Amino acid sequence: MSFINELKRRNVFKVAAAYIIVGWLIMQAGETLAPALHLPEWVNSLLAFFLILGFPLAMFFAWAFEMTPEGIKKEKDVDRSQSITQVTGQKLNNVIIGILVVALAYFAIDKFVLQPQNITEPPTLVEEAVTGQESFEQSIAVLPFVDMSANNDNEYFSDGLTEELLSILSNIKELKVAGRTSSFAFKGKDEDLRSIGEKLNVVSILEGSVRKDDKRNRVRITAQLVNVENGFHLWSETYDRDLNDIFAIQDEIAHEVARALRITLLGEDEARLEQVKSTEINAYDYYLKGLQGLNQSGYVSLDNSVTQFQQALALDPAYTPAKVGLIRAWTSMANTGAISQQQAVSRGLPLLEQVLADQPDNSEARVQMATLRVYEGDNETAEKEFIAALDGDPRNTFGLKQYGRFLFNNGQIEKGMALIQAAMEIDPYSTPVLWEQCQTNAYLQRVEASLAACERIKEIEPESPQGWYGWAVAHNFSGDLAHGVKGFSEAIKRDPGDFEMIAAMTQFWLIMGDAEQAELWLNRAEAIGAGQPVPTIARLMLLKYREQHDLARDLAEKAIALNADDRFGSQFSLRQTWAFELARVGDYQKAMEPFRQSIPWAFETELVLPQDVENWLGDMIQVAALLKLADPTSQRPAQLLKTVEQLNGKQHPGWGIWASDITSAAIATIRGEPEAALQSLNNAWDKKWRLGWRRILLEDAVFMPLRNEPGYQELVTRFEAEMERQRLIAYELLEVEK
Repeated sequence: MSFINELKRRNVFKVAAAYIIVGWLIMQAGETLAPALHLPEWVNSLLAFFLILGFPLAMFFAWAFEMTPEGIKKEKDVDRSQSITQVTGQKLNNVIIGILVVALAYFAIDKFVLQPQNITEPPTLVEEAVTGQESFEQSIAVLPFVDMSANNDNEYFSDGLTEELLSILSNIKELKVAGRTSSFAFKGKDEDLRSIGEKLNVVSILEGSVRKDDKRNRVRITAQLVNVENGFHLWSETYDRDLNDIFAIQDEIAHEVARALRITLLGEDEARLEQVKSTEINAYDYYLKGLQGLNQSGYVSLDNSVTQFQQALALDPAYTPAKVGLIRAWTSMANTGAISQQQAVSRGLPLLEQVLADQPDNSEARVQMATLRVYEGDNETAEKEFIAALDGDPRNTFGLKQYGRFLFNNGQIEKGMALIQAAMEIDPYSTPVLWEQCQTNAYLQRVEASLAACERIKEIEPESPQGWYGWAVAHNFSGDLAHGVKGFSEAIKRDPGDFEMIAAMTQFWLIMGDAEQAELWLNRAEAIGAGQPVPTIARLMLLKYREQHDLARDLAEKAIALNADDRFGSQFSLRQTWAFELARVGDYQKAMEPFRQSIPWAFETELVLPQDVENWLGDMIQVAALLKLADPTSQRPAQLLKTVEQLNGKQHPGWGIWASDITSAAIATIRGEPEAALQSLNNAWDKKWRLGWRRILLEDAVFMPLRNEPGYQELVTRFEAEMERQRLIAYELLEVEK
């Protein structure tokens, strides 16, 4: 008899099959029970070890022993004529079939019941961003390395090194890295590592110190990796090297961390690590100083950041990180109003094209490109850039935040807020992400969520103006202007150079009916930012409030001619003011001149709407009203209003949840339906519309036909009484003596 046939006769193959299936079921049960019983991960490894050891033993016993009616005997002691191996084999067949049925049932339940997502459509980018955090087995936070230099004057260097290590470790696909802001939130705090690990949801922490000796051109870096669950040191090392070795040190630390965490670096990981650019040490020093100014994100610090990045590039024109840093500084300055968006585009676009030609997968550069495309009004290309950036790095916190706000601004509110929340999961101490949560919830009058995010900002960065600024926005959009003014006042104390915020105080005092307080704040704003869009709009509001109409008209005309950057709808406000001042004296044709420049297609014989028509609802309403006032028989107002009606409700969320009601009121007013118009305005009042009520009811050509309606006069009286009440509260909150 052949050896194979003898193995079959002795049921060795069947025992092997039964053993393998039973072993697989035991391992599945172990994977389920171990977490439920809070057993350590090595328990399953030990279980697998013993199952593997048991396999050859099972094969040996199947070969050497046989089941008989009298019990287990050695195979050599069994008379072949009395052997029952066939009966035993049939029993084994039944056992195998039974075990297979159990295994298939488990597989079906696991796949189709416990994991239903496997049979649904592929997840969207938003779903991946929200759920992607759960796929990591290893996680780490890099705490700011301590500056141990002789004079403690190299903090920018130790902070920069920390940030570079964060960036490098983020290139390892299997490693979850806590965001920069969250890591730096614990800078200088003597807090237990276990507590930090719990707050940042990581299992390991990398910390260390840096001693930079410029005279000797040396650097000593100590680094240690700690398991936060048990406090054990997984790895530590001291590097005492020449300063020029800084990039090699960073690379070594990244590889040692991966080795200590038992992460196998794949080819794509190594490729990403190799993309980390090095440069000569002086250029790197300037680059780190630029990062410091960028992270401080103030008017002065951003300007200094630009200088530092430019000096780095003067020494090394090919240094990609400095190029991206410089572009980030310019877009940040555009967001604060320090430079125009067009300036950011003209300066940043050539550099970005260089970066992406060299590194097409650079996620941060893609986010910056998307930002510049938004500035240009090319939302379609901007979205493609956002998606490309997050495809390359799904955990790019800045990219998630920016794309989330982009979607929110363009009407995809819940998707946008989900991406912002995903960014918060990665970087829970990020004040820029918290700010987005604060602002977006404020616009939707989700006041509790908005204020919670604002309070979190104030806890993390007590001296940051953003927490108070967001607090003010939350109250303003809920109709509480008195507390909004309080919030702005506190924010300005923390950032006295922000002339746009100071100018906003002018507007809020005018809304509440105090021109004296408004002018005090306006003088402060103009002392810093005279001629800038927001202070100019504030000055126009004050002139209209005081009924200095000729001065308001002349200022609006000059400001329109300048064609300055649009800040918070400033360009539309200028056109609206011009239209009102000319319409009130009956010069409707001249009132339409700025609109012939902004939306020339509205005046063409054949009305052809542009692709971005939804961005021009305000201008279309103004033109329809002016055309109707100039010629009641004109058919063009009806055509324009039909389009506005179709698009109503798609306004930017920042215009408030009452925006569609005000648009409906404008449509009804132009159509000569005063009752419907007043009903819509009262609906807006019920939705806590208080912002900008004077501009709409008293200073807008569109609503001039309602002036003699009793319901209109009653509504104005109601607003004035409410503003008097809030004004008195504001005096008390700001301790203003009146």
